[in-house]
Order: sequence, then C-alpha cells, then structure tokens
Amino acid sequence: MRLSRAFAEFARRRSLRDLVSALTLREVLPLAMAIFSLFAVLGTMTDVISGARLPDSQVLATCLFSGTIALFYAAGSLRRQWGWIVIAVVLQIAWAPFSGRVFGGLPALSPEQVPERLKSDALLTLLLMAVSYSCFLWFINGTAARYLRARAEIELARQIHQVLVPAVSTTIGEFEFAGFSVPSGEVGGDLVDVVPLSWLPPSGGKADAWFGYVADVSGHGVSSGVVMGMFKSALRMRLLQGGPLSSMLADLNRVLFPLKSGSMFVTLACVRSSGPALEYAVAGHLPILRVSAITRQVEEITTPQIPIAMFEDFSFTSSALPCEPGDLLALITDGLTEVFDAGDRELGIERIEQILAASASRPLGEIADEILAAARAHGRQLDDQTLLLIRRV
Repeated sequence: MRLSRAFAEFARRRSLRDLVSALTLREVLPLAMAIFSLFAVLGTMTDVISGARLPDSQVLATCLFSGTIALFYAAGSLRRQWGWIVIAVVLQIAWAPFSGRVFGGLPALSPEQVPERLKSDALLTLLLMAVSYSCFLWFINGTAARYLRARAEIELARQIHQVLVPAVSTTIGEFEFAGFSVPSGEVGGDLVDVVPLSWLPPSGGKADAWFGYVADVSGHGVSSGVVMGMFKSALRMRLLQGGPLSSMLADLNRVLFPLKSGSMFVTLACVRSSGPALEYAVAGHLPILRVSAITRQVEEITTPQIPIAMFEDFSFTSSALPCEPGDLLALITDGLTEVFDAGDRELGIERIEQILAASASRPLGEIADEILAAARAHGRQLDDQTLLLIRRV
C-alpha cells in the first residue's frame, strides 16, 4: 500500500491529537520546536506594530513568551493535559502588567535607529519561520513517517483479514448459510467460515458434506488477528484427516497451545454435516441457538468445556445435533450480545433469541441484518460481531 494512501486513511480516521498522544517527549521534540519558532514571530511583529522602537530586551522577551505560551496550549490540547492551558491563560493575563513594570522604564529607540531595527525584525522573523518549517519537516519525515508506515502495515493486515474472513452466503446440499464478521478495530479476531467437504478423500468426504463454525480469539488487534489466521489454517488442514469433532479439537489444541502467548485462547462453536445427520461441539463459546420450524421455540445447545489452547491437554467432546427441515441454527460471538446502552444494560442473548423466533422463516440475509441492526441500535460496538446462520431447507 502506498504511503500517501496510508496518510489519507490516517487523516480520515485519526487526528493529530491521537498521533501526538502516542509519542514520547523525545519524538515530539521537533514538533515542539516548530510550534515555538512559529509563534515566537509574534515578538518581532509586536515590535513592528509599535513602530520598531521597543527595547531589544523587550523584543526578545516577547518572542520567548509567545513561543512558550504556544507550547503550553499545544501540550494542553494535543496531550489532553488541561492544566497547561490554565497556566497559559494565567500567564497571558499577567504578561501585560509584568512587562510594563520590567520594560516600561527602558528608553525607546531613537528615530535614527528605527530603520536598522526594522531590518533586524525582518531577519529574525525570516529566521524563525525557516526554523519552524525545518522542524515541521523533521517531524513529518521522522516520527510521523514511521507512524504512517505502521499504519500502512495495519491496513495490510486489515486487508488480509478481509480475505481470511469473507462474508458467507452459500447453499450446500439441503442446507443454506449466511454469515458475517464485523471487526471492532482495524483487525478482528473472530472467524466465520463454511467449508464444503466434497474435496476430502473418498473415505472422508461426500458431495453434500460441510463444516461450519464461528470462533473468537481472546483480545483485540493484530495479535488476535495473527492467532486467528493460524487457527483457520490449522483447522482447514486438520479437516483433511476426518474423524470426530472431539479429536479434531484436541489436535487443534495441541498445535495452537505453544504458538501463542499464555493469556490467549480461542472459543469455538462448530457444526459438521454429512447429509441430514449433524455433529456439533462448543468450546468455551456461547451456545448454538436452534429454532424449531414447528414450535418456533429457541433451544440453547452446548457442550460445556474450556476454550481451545487454554491448557496443553484437554479431552474435548462432541455430540449429535438434531435438525429437521426448516430448523434454523445460529452461531454467534459475544460481540453481539455484550453491547450496552446508555443505562449500562446489556443486549443479551435473550434479545437475539427473540429476533430468531420471530423471523426464522425469513431469508437468512434479512435475519442477519436484523440482528446486527438490533445490536447497533442498542449501543456502541465494543467487540467483533460475528454470526453464522444455518437452515435446513
């Protein structure tokens, strides 16, 4: 991705305040020098407005004062340290009487000295502007350029995430699928995927077989996205071997455990089909929601067990999942349920169940949109929001 495009993306989503707040004092020094030099020009301009007859000491003091006040305002607004702004206001109020007492008794320049003073003011103004411009370039070419390169890398990671987690809209045999994953930041840690199993060896795959799941990597950001990519690759490779879901989860646990930090893990809800028979497993995840086509009742189906890669060894289990024609299955992540309104009330899984029960016969895309709209209307998104709908037609 080109740097200019990264800068445009940065300008659209972030402000200078976010950039400066993330920098150390050493990294922000060029910007401070640029601001100081730019506003120090007010000292020479004050002298010109006064007829170029102020004492030399007063001109220099005004330059120093103006540049310092500008730094106080910048520190207060860019780093959210409002005490600096209060200090700047107090100093500005006190400056006029203070400078009058200190410099009021000094003799003004004679008319013969004014032309030379005007030249001095002009030269000092040009020098300060040149220093300010140079320091701005120093800041942009140094710290800001490094930040933008990092932004470009994050943008690349975001594009890779979009490739790894595309929207789902397909039909396999007598089952139809719809799903999405909306990350809360630049790079998400959720997965939604439906894998046709017709490409497996003859002993392990059939034309109408499939494997669908949603997964949620703990944490946020690039680190979660990396683990998410490893998990998807390992899972798809493991599907080549067949076998029950319990053994597949155990193998994924052994592979993934040494490849991530100690505090990270993956929750998973998955369903596999080989014709009308379904097998499911839930590992530390929200239950699978099944809506009966006959009764319109919503049932929470789960297998209580820990997430994947939490401990090195664990015996996972799987179970059979009944699914009659017209039944609807919903696999969701907690980013949809853990949404809070202004009163700190959670949306909760019950609201998702109500939507599913009321709209189970509608097209899957419409049901997915309604669930997402309900979450967005309830409160601000705090986590990745992921959903997979499966219906036997």
